[in-house]
This record gives sequence, C-alpha cells and structure tokens, in this order.
Amino acid sequence: MRETFNRQIERITKNVISMSNLAQNAVCNSVNALVDYNTDLAQNVIDKDAKIDDYEISIEEKCIVLQAEYQPVAIDLRYLHSISNIIIHLERTGNLSVNIAKVAKRLAKLKTPYLDKNIKELLVEMKNMVMLELSKSSAAFKDRDLKSASKLGKIDDDVDDMQKIIIKKLYTSDYSSKESTKIITNILLTSRYLERIGDHAVSISERVQYFLTGDYRVFHSDS
Repeated sequence: MRETFNRQIERITKNVISMSNLAQNAVCNSVNALVDYNTDLAQNVIDKDAKIDDYEISIEEKCIVLQAEYQPVAIDLRYLHSISNIIIHLERTGNLSVNIAKVAKRLAKLKTPYLDKNIKELLVEMKNMVMLELSKSSAAFKDRDLKSASKLGKIDDDVDDMQKIIIKKLYTSDYSSKESTKIITNILLTSRYLERIGDHAVSISERVQYFLTGDYRVFHSDS
C-alpha cells in the first residue's frame, strides 16, 4: 500500500515540475516577445496558458483523491497541501506572463520601436533574475532542498531593486511621441508583473520550507 502511495506521489511531483517548466517558459517567452517585437511569440504564450490551467486542475484533483484514499499524515499531508498551494502560484505566474504577452501585442501596434536599448537591457536582466528565482524554487521543490529554498530572499531583493531602476529610467527617458504615456504605462505594468512573479517564486520556496519542517513561522519571516 505504501509503495502504491509513493508511486502516485512521484507522478504528482513530476506533473508539478512539468507545470513549473511551462510557467517558466511562459515568463521567458513573454518578455522576449516584448523586447523583440514578436507578436507571434506573444500569441503563443497566450495560447499555451490553457495547458498550465489544465495542469492545475488535474494536480489538484489527484491530491484530493490521494488524501481521501490514503489519509496521509505528517510530512506526506503537508506535502500534498503544499502542492495544492504551489500550483496556484504557478497558475498565477502563467497569468502574469499572459499579461506581459498582451503588453507586447499592444505595443507592437505602434508604428515606431517603443523601447530604447537601455530599457530593453533592464527588462531582460529583470526577466533573468525572475527566471533564476523560479528555477531555484522548482529545484528546491523537486530535490526537497531546505537550504536552497531558504535562499531566495536575496534574489528577490535584487528583483525589487531592478523594478525601481526601470521606473526611474522610464521617467528620465526621452519618449517624445504622443504615444509616450502608453509606452511608459505598459512597461511599468510589465515590471510590476515580473516583480509579482518573483513574489510567487518566493511563496513556492516558503511552501517547500514548510512541508520539510512543519514550521508555520516561515510564512511570517522577514528574512
């Protein structure tokens, strides 16, 4: 009976990793679509979001059935409850990536290039930081690595700082066209979406810490 339970846990874990990979691809492709003026890639992100949603529903159902059939306790129960929370953060990451893709499609309608070189570089750098957060939180979940899960705070601080740099740069850039307000607003939104994705990655890492330790204080830590 325990062997069967473990096999089902393993399948659920693999599904979560697959969902995480899809979410990470969505983040990467949405920002690439924006900085490369690629509306086809933006639409691809939008179209593939349904797959992320499907994973959320499927994994949640599997977790409920497993709890009903085996009535797990201790770390197994915390693990399943944490998965139910983690997939919410992954689904929201997918939604935020769709928002960025929609920004890319909106701004692509402008007749002239809408990003200067510095803004492009800053957005790509912020994307890379967020991708690192997502990758590390996913690896910590997969490997049940408490030490790694506890170290995302510093990267997230860097993401927050990068958002501030982008905001400052936007308001000191020479956007002289009549569409400048639209450009600034949408790039500000993009930086906010990326900052929120970073927050979701941190929340995933906190869930990993919780199911490994059983300590609720991780959700209220300022470290």
